[in-house]
Amino acid sequence: MKYVIAQTSGKQFLLKPGQWYDVDFIKNGSLGDFIYLNKILFFRKNNQIQLGKPFLVNSQISAKIIQEEVKGTKITVLKTKPKKKYTRTRGHRQSYTRVQIDSLE
Repeated sequence: MKYVIAQTSGKQFLLKPGQWYDVDFIKNGSLGDFIYLNKILFFRKNNQIQLGKPFLVNSQISAKIIQEEVKGTKITVLKTKPKKKYTRTRGHRQSYTRVQIDSLE
């Protein structure tokens, strides 16, 4: 079993080769481009474990962009002022980029 814990845009993901993940929106990425993640915190291959302090040196993950923009679920933000009959409702949908993990090195 081979997997990696990597950090991208301030969030940590447990990544396995061949699977897809939704990461924060990448502005300069287009369909079919490869991105390289080099902030790897933990690497496991069978019974071999490598732990970074804080990141592993000379390790990187290559991932292919399979969808440029994916919308997340909609959240509703409600603003009110007490005793004033003031209410405002706003909705927000976060944009993500869907990537497929190609190789773990």
